[in-house]
Amino acid sequence: MSLKNNKQIKQKIIPQQNKSVLSVSKNLQNQWVWLSIGVILLTTFALYFKTLKFDFLIWDDNIYIHENERIRNLNWENIKLMFSEFYFGNYHPLSTLTYAIEYKLVGESAYLYHINNIIFHLFNTLLVFVLIRKISPKNTIVAFITAAFFAIHPMHIESVAWVSERKDVLYTFFFLLSLIFYTNFLKSEKLKYLIFASVFFLLSCLSKSAAVILPIVMLLFDYYFNRKLSWKIVVEKIPLFAISLAFGIAAMYSQKAAMPDIQVISTYDRVFIISNSLLEYISKAFVPINLSALYPYPSQLGITLPTIYYLSAFFVGLVTLFVWYSRKWGKDVVFGFLFFLITIILVLQIVTVGNATMADRYTYIPYIGIFFIVGKLFEYVSSKKNQFYKNGVLSLLAFGFMIFVALSNARIDTWKNDEALFSDIIKKHPQNPLAYNNRGCYYLKIAQAESNDNTSKRQMYFEKSFQDFNKLIEIDKGYSNSFHNRGISRFFLKDYTNAIKDYNVEILNNPKDEKAYFDRGNAKNSNQDYAGAIKDFDKTIEMNSRTEGVYFNRGNAKKDLNDFVGALKDYDKAIEIKPTIKAYNNRSMIKCMLKDYVGAIADYDKMIQLDPRDTTTIKNRKVLKALID
Repeated sequence: MSLKNNKQIKQKIIPQQNKSVLSVSKNLQNQWVWLSIGVILLTTFALYFKTLKFDFLIWDDNIYIHENERIRNLNWENIKLMFSEFYFGNYHPLSTLTYAIEYKLVGESAYLYHINNIIFHLFNTLLVFVLIRKISPKNTIVAFITAAFFAIHPMHIESVAWVSERKDVLYTFFFLLSLIFYTNFLKSEKLKYLIFASVFFLLSCLSKSAAVILPIVMLLFDYYFNRKLSWKIVVEKIPLFAISLAFGIAAMYSQKAAMPDIQVISTYDRVFIISNSLLEYISKAFVPINLSALYPYPSQLGITLPTIYYLSAFFVGLVTLFVWYSRKWGKDVVFGFLFFLITIILVLQIVTVGNATMADRYTYIPYIGIFFIVGKLFEYVSSKKNQFYKNGVLSLLAFGFMIFVALSNARIDTWKNDEALFSDIIKKHPQNPLAYNNRGCYYLKIAQAESNDNTSKRQMYFEKSFQDFNKLIEIDKGYSNSFHNRGISRFFLKDYTNAIKDYNVEILNNPKDEKAYFDRGNAKNSNQDYAGAIKDFDKTIEMNSRTEGVYFNRGNAKKDLNDFVGALKDYDKAIEIKPTIKAYNNRSMIKCMLKDYVGAIADYDKMIQLDPRDTTTIKNRKVLKALID
């Protein structure tokens, strides 16, 4: 063989060897990437695993789960209601549908609701990685950093650990899928990807109205991918903007009830409140301390705000100047910051909704932009030949990740029940009325659920609830239902006279509160004012309350006034509405007094049917039968 032929052979072999080496290198890189993502997902699951033992909360969970008749039966009528009507100032039918499915499977056992929130969060973490990898394909570490901090950031705990925030993790799931398909469309210009993006956008809007901002985010992606503004770009997004407009209008109508009636904020104060919230969101992305489930408006509204509010406008200006200047280095910082700003702008209280200036959950999607900038910073340092800086930044990021995991692990415990959550708010905002009200309601719930045999524990919780409602009234006498709730605590503490006084104030403030009449009737009955109790029960029934309890309790009051015929009629009505052992028992006693022994035995039969193990009723029936035989 000649030398020339040997060279030709080498030329053919070497490229094949290079291809083999590149293939092995790529496979190793892919293995490292997916192994790293696996570690992040396992860490995140381990972090949130404790939430499987957490309770439902009084705060919104009672509305969305305990009191939500639409999720009781998974049938067409309820599904139609979910999609056709607002519910407590919100429209998120897809989120409600997930609750209905869970209720069908486990009822009110909280663990499944929590685990599904975790699953959606894990999927969202994976989708963040996929999305960032698509828009920044040269360096996978950017996507990894963004997804890692998204997964474990302390500010995201509220969205995952709170069952009511299912809408947050669900709308984000579809939001990210829509952006991923839109990115595919930008790269291929295939119409099918735009259609998929539109479908997922619609599903995102059906999960939470905050998704309406997505078409603006898509314009930002156009900018990042160097698409020139043209009629084509506008026309292709007309269906998306139409969806956005429709859901935006629906959101405004549905949330009218959430607008505070007396919270009037001047334009001057609003500028500084928005600036402060924006600065807080940015700073807590890097230093997530002093987190709270509630960030109330400053008490100095309309006077002179705290100095930090005025300084925040200056610092926000500096951040804006930095972002503008960063254009010299490329589009990365501008893109990341605008992603953050666009996705958070609807909740910056430009239009006042609710009683808080900000919320941790509002950062769930926006922080993707911040973490993207962090990832790009590492990419920039990595591109330099100085290994020292690269290792330094990598070590700093790893240390920050571990610190965030530790902070999140501690913060998650705050969401285990109402006592922990609202005690944390009280610790940070000791003059906040909502926290005292909700913690007091929690103590009432625990006390009433406690066994009657454990009188000392019941007494302790009733006293705690009274103390919270007392403090609430001290802070804000006009707070909704505050006197009513304190009256309930006093009733169970057997302070009937003062309970009646609290109900009097509640009825004076809200004459249409039928529950206040009912509870005052119970207090009067326990205070032996039977005639007064009957008047309150009459008023409750007049206001269209048709519950079993109001007739049963009025029957008791009439019995104590020796109006046995009237009592009998009320017990009949109570049993007609809802047959209960206590109603049959009391009616049987009245029948015995009226010498209707056959009727009393019939009631005993009904009681035994409801509880075959009721030995006392079985003995009473035998005795009564012996008397009439």
